[in-house]
Amino acid sequence: MKELKEKMHHRLYEDLISICGSKYVSDEEFVRRGYTRTPSISSGGRVRGLTPGIVVRPGSTEEVSEIMNLANRELVPVVPKGGGGSVTISPPLHVGTSENILIDTTRMNKIIEIDEETMRATAECGIILSTFSAAVKRRGFHLYTTDVPVHMDTLGGVLSGFCGGGEPSDMCTAGCLNNYVLGLKVVLPKGDIIQTGGGPGTNIFLNKILHREAGTPDLTGMFIGDGGIFGVKTEATLTIKPFPKTYLVGTYKMGSRENMWKAFSKLVAMDPYPYTRLIMYDKEWLLFYVISEYFDEIAEFKEKIVRDTCISYGGEDAGTAGLEISKAFSARELGKEEATRGTLTYFGEAIVPRWTALEYIDSLETLLDRTFQPSEITMRAGFIVPYLRATAIAGVLVYFSKDTPNLADRMSESITGFIGLFAERGGFIEANQGEAAIGCAAFWSPSYRSFVQSLKNALDPNNILMPGLWGF
Repeated sequence: MKELKEKMHHRLYEDLISICGSKYVSDEEFVRRGYTRTPSISSGGRVRGLTPGIVVRPGSTEEVSEIMNLANRELVPVVPKGGGGSVTISPPLHVGTSENILIDTTRMNKIIEIDEETMRATAECGIILSTFSAAVKRRGFHLYTTDVPVHMDTLGGVLSGFCGGGEPSDMCTAGCLNNYVLGLKVVLPKGDIIQTGGGPGTNIFLNKILHREAGTPDLTGMFIGDGGIFGVKTEATLTIKPFPKTYLVGTYKMGSRENMWKAFSKLVAMDPYPYTRLIMYDKEWLLFYVISEYFDEIAEFKEKIVRDTCISYGGEDAGTAGLEISKAFSARELGKEEATRGTLTYFGEAIVPRWTALEYIDSLETLLDRTFQPSEITMRAGFIVPYLRATAIAGVLVYFSKDTPNLADRMSESITGFIGLFAERGGFIEANQGEAAIGCAAFWSPSYRSFVQSLKNALDPNNILMPGLWGF
């Protein structure tokens, strides 16, 4: 009987064990391949990203620092990963090499502090957003988080991604999570640890992060939406607010697209916003709103403003029609009834200047009609959600029939098409991670690219952290 050959480990296997312990380091193929899945139909029909050479699960900022120091010394690429909720292939196929060290941050999931007096919360960046949000809610407070997939995304992953915080349910009026970050603890590519924000990193006599920028350049923003190229985020301090007690929803059928757009534009231009969430569905010309407030009287006053505005443009109360459409296309609410429709896709979803949103929706609808047969689509609705005032998230919500042939390949062909559609309108794809970062960076001006490249070179001279992301 032939002797079994001794397994050949990754060349830094023993070094990484000495940092994190054998329980939290593996170069077994089944473990490594388990980190190559994403929840989306990936480009080119592929469903896996680059398989890392070894996976390590650090338990502290200090361990991350040691890993980065080691990787720099040995010139081995590093890919940090949170919950794996990227909408494109992750780890990207163009990032690093087969020697990659993948840092799984999800062991670093502790809530460090919920300070009710100053309305701040600090947690390690490997925490799942729904866990963090639920803990804050139990204390009577609201934490701005991404809406979907809140049960998968980690705090650090979301801050690295689209708009530095994804899309919270109240994005219409609150913006994204990046607006509520007070400070970050970050391990730089060479292993140095810094604390941003107005706190102990910038004033050695202050032991709490109370604000973001006083007495310091706003370096926190540099690490938000970076896709992970400037450092590994290990802790974040966020502002929180008292949890709203009143929740009102409603829908108005506007009778025509023109009426719907006029009412939508009027509501977006108001200050303060009379709604928390506003969605325009290019299906039966519906405007759907959500109002959440701490006081009943304020909520009722805001609802009157929305009602009067919609009626003034020919709208009629449509009851729960908008809520039913929202549920049909909600990843949170997706159940047996919706699942029978087929495969749900947010087709062409991108952030575009608000005044180009209708034109963008029309172009997406045309692209769908050109690519798929009517029988292959069981339900669809164009949608526009304001992102504050000047921009909007727009796309087409689509259910493809379960019998649609070669859906992944045909979707991949469509991706190239809609990237051109939103780019020529000054828009942005909803991804700062995975393979989509290359698409985003393709539209940077030469001077901007040079500036970002100089920052990357200064922080990461050996280009070992996410090498290749954004094309660097």
